[in-house]
Amino acid sequence: MIERVAQHQSRFRTPGLGPDARGVAIGPSGLVLLPGLERLVAFLRAAGEEGALDELLDSLRIVQVVSPLRTREMLVEVQASSSHRMDRLAALARLVGAMVFTGTGRHFVKYRDAQAPFGYDIAQLLDDPGDFGLYHDRFAQAYRADKEIALRDLLLRLAPVAVPRARAEAPRTLYALVRTGLGDSVVGYLARWAVPARVAVVEWQRGGTSDVVERAWLLQLSQPAPRFTALLRSLPGVRLFVPDGERAVVEFGHRHPVPLSACAPLFGSEELVLFRANGDGAITLTSRPPFVDVQTVTSLVATSPETLHHVRALGVTSSFALPLRLVPTGSAPKRVAASVIPLGEQDTLGRMLSVLPPAMLQRVQIAFSETTIYVYGHDAVSVLPLGTLYEELGDNVLVPLGWGLSPPIPPDVLRQLTRAAGDARLFVTGDRTPITAIPQSAFVPATRVLLADVPVMDDALLAPPLDADLPLPDLWPDAPGILSALLTPGARGNLPPARTSPAQLGMVASPPEPGAGEGSAGG
Repeated sequence: MIERVAQHQSRFRTPGLGPDARGVAIGPSGLVLLPGLERLVAFLRAAGEEGALDELLDSLRIVQVVSPLRTREMLVEVQASSSHRMDRLAALARLVGAMVFTGTGRHFVKYRDAQAPFGYDIAQLLDDPGDFGLYHDRFAQAYRADKEIALRDLLLRLAPVAVPRARAEAPRTLYALVRTGLGDSVVGYLARWAVPARVAVVEWQRGGTSDVVERAWLLQLSQPAPRFTALLRSLPGVRLFVPDGERAVVEFGHRHPVPLSACAPLFGSEELVLFRANGDGAITLTSRPPFVDVQTVTSLVATSPETLHHVRALGVTSSFALPLRLVPTGSAPKRVAASVIPLGEQDTLGRMLSVLPPAMLQRVQIAFSETTIYVYGHDAVSVLPLGTLYEELGDNVLVPLGWGLSPPIPPDVLRQLTRAAGDARLFVTGDRTPITAIPQSAFVPATRVLLADVPVMDDALLAPPLDADLPLPDLWPDAPGILSALLTPGARGNLPPARTSPAQLGMVASPPEPGAGEGSAGG
């Protein structure tokens, strides 16, 4: 039925077939044969997610055909501009179990695969190819066109399918279709809570055999909080939609079988299509409605007393004199900056400091008072399990970890009210005297207070100093062993002659005393 194309082949029996720049046999058009509507929808969705559908829309045509066995199948015809596009199309078709053909007019041959890298050609043409004559390595038969299906009509007829709840993320923009009976209440609620929302009134014909025109409020919410989304979703008569592209929205918690963002050219530039779930059909708004802010359409009328005139302002002459207290706070704690330790824990603190790493110990500063030890050092004090940990609010104002000021006064204002020195560290304790100021000059490095004075002993010299007039001692080593004689180059020669001490030289060179020899001889 078909035969493989050889490399550099230029003559073909298939009408319109010819080699491209890569030598692949390709025709002006490409066909995708699908067994049914479900496979067609799967093919369109795969093409939309892969990014090929928007490139095929300008030449895409869907035809329902009838086979010789009276079965109805789907044909998708596109323009085969190059073998690169056809390779991409063939990969998507194999994914959904479809067949790909190329050619023109009424004759289409199987597109290339791994067995024929340069494609296929028809061995013999059918006598009656019908509307579409398809040539495959397993069959060659004619198909008759039944009807043509517009892609836009197919999209409007498809119902959205539900997605798992975990995948229904909070959208950036949310549309809400509200029935007229609930419109005023919902809009008023959103206006009171200052929700960034806009509203419009839309109308559409119910369709079918009915001439009823339905009317509803359409809300557009920008980055709604999850609680507003959950509240609107729970109200009967309110349907939520999320955008899928610029010209279509799908009911919240569902997705369209075909990515609508890849089908934007099928909808008008001013059109807005709402795809409802549960088989209710799509709502097509021929023109996008004008949205206005919910605050604009909400009645906010209130009465107030008469306006006061000639009001004179006075300066601040007194204060409320509230006590400064420490209250628990639910905010996340900041970095631990200091610790206040009783003086009785001095020995324990010293032993802990002695085992700290040198880099961490160098960042610790200590100040002593009559009853308390103040330890200061970012990222170093937190490892000491002693005393009360303090965090720094700012401007050298420190409060216990997990506590805050009441009233919540900023650190710079608190420093001005205390009139403390500019370099003092303020420890807020919350007692009768709620603030303790410690000058920074009182803090010394911890490395200076770990040890007391270290005693030094001047050791006496055991040997007298060297004198230039005295001879040096003979330090020549003994005779080396066998192994050292083999391994040490300097020890292989003969030993030098033994040195004679100066005392021995004097004894030999000095003449004998007079009479000493004679007396000895006479004796």
